[in-house]
Amino acid sequence: MARREAPLVALVDVSAKMGGVEFSTLYLAQRLDRSKFRPLVICPEEGDLPRRCRESGVPVQIVKQPRLLSSSFQFGKRRVPNPFSWPINLVLFMIIARRVARCLKEAQAALVCTKGVFAHFYGGLAARMAGIPCVWHVQDLIAERYGGLYMSLFGMAGRLFATRLIADGTPIQAQWRPYLPEERLHLVYNGVDIDQFSPQVDGSAVRAEWHADSRTLLIGNVARLTAWKGQDYLIRAFSQIADAFPQAKLVLVGSPVFESAAFERQLRRLAEPLGERVIFAGFRWDLPQVLAALDIYAHVSVEKDTSPLSVVSAAASGKPMLCTAVEGVAELFVPDQTAVIVPPKDVSALAEGLRSLLSDVARRELLSNAVRQMAIEKLSLDQFARNCEAVFERALRHEP
Repeated sequence: MARREAPLVALVDVSAKMGGVEFSTLYLAQRLDRSKFRPLVICPEEGDLPRRCRESGVPVQIVKQPRLLSSSFQFGKRRVPNPFSWPINLVLFMIIARRVARCLKEAQAALVCTKGVFAHFYGGLAARMAGIPCVWHVQDLIAERYGGLYMSLFGMAGRLFATRLIADGTPIQAQWRPYLPEERLHLVYNGVDIDQFSPQVDGSAVRAEWHADSRTLLIGNVARLTAWKGQDYLIRAFSQIADAFPQAKLVLVGSPVFESAAFERQLRRLAEPLGERVIFAGFRWDLPQVLAALDIYAHVSVEKDTSPLSVVSAAASGKPMLCTAVEGVAELFVPDQTAVIVPPKDVSALAEGLRSLLSDVARRELLSNAVRQMAIEKLSLDQFARNCEAVFERALRHEP
C-alpha cells in the first residue's frame, strides 16, 4: 500500500529580504518534520529568503505583487494617517489574494501559515478562497494608532481569517486576547539551532577583522538600526564607561533594512567622539561567528520586543547578556541569573550594567553558562518547530 504524502503547508512571507521574520520562516521550513508536513515558501519577489530556501532544499514559489501603500505618512517623528491607503490596499489585497490562492490550489496546499503584517491579510484571504485553514504567525506588535482603530481592523481580520494564531511573545498574545478566544491563541517562542549557535563556534576571524586582540572586550548589539531598538542609548552608556575600560569596544551589527538611513546617521554622529571604539559592522550573514567574537551582548530595545532572534541566538551562543526590561525580552530571563536586566531608556543603568560585566570575569562566566543552559532547555529550533507543528495539526483537525 502506497504511503500517503504529508500535507503541504504554505509559508506565505511578506518579504524576500532577510529580517527576523524571514529567518524564522527559513528555520521553520528547514526543520519541519517531513513525515508530518511538506513546506512551500511563497514570496513576493526574488531575494535572499528564496535563495537561502532553495539552497537548503526548500521549494519556493514567487507570486508577484503590486506595491502596497503605507497606512501613514511620516513627518520627522510624527505619523499622519494616509486616508487613501485602506481603500487602495483593500483592492490590492484582493488582487494579491487571488494570485496566492491560485498558487495554493496548484500546489494542493493543505494549510497556510502567514508571516508578516500584510501577509496576514492577503494570505488569510487567499486561504479562505482556497478553502483551507490559515495560521497567523504573528511576530510583531500592532501599533496602537488612531485611537485603537488600526488594531480593531486587524482584530476583525483575525476573526475572519485566522484559524489559529501563533504569538512569539506574551505581549502579542495579550494584544490579541480581546479579538480571539483563548483556544485559538498559542504562545511559541522563537528558536535557533543550538549547535550552529554555541560557545564552541570560532569567532577569531571576526575579532581580527575588528582589530580586537585577546585583551579587547567586545560589547555587541545585533538589531535593525531603528529608534525603538535603542542603539542611541547604548552608545551614550558606552561613552560614560569608555575611559574606565580602554580595552572595550562597542560593535553595532545591523542596517536600516526597511526604513531610511536617518537614524543610522544620527548614531554615527553620536559615536564620533569615541572614534574607532564604536564599530558599525552593517548587516552580516555570519551571525554565529559574529556572536562568538563578542564578550558581552547588549539588547537595549525601548519598546515591547517579542523573543527577538538576535537575543535567542546570543543566549544559545552563551553570551553574558545585558537586556532592557521590556515585555517580550525580560520574560525570557531570570534577573542576575541568566542576564543583567536594566530599565529601558536609562543610560545610567545601562552604563552601570556594562561596568558590572566588564569588571567581573567570574560573573560573565556564570551568566554565560546559565544562559546557554536556558537556551538548550527553552529556545531550541527543534522545540520551536515541534510547537508550530502541534498548532498546524490542530488547525487541520479543526479542533476547538
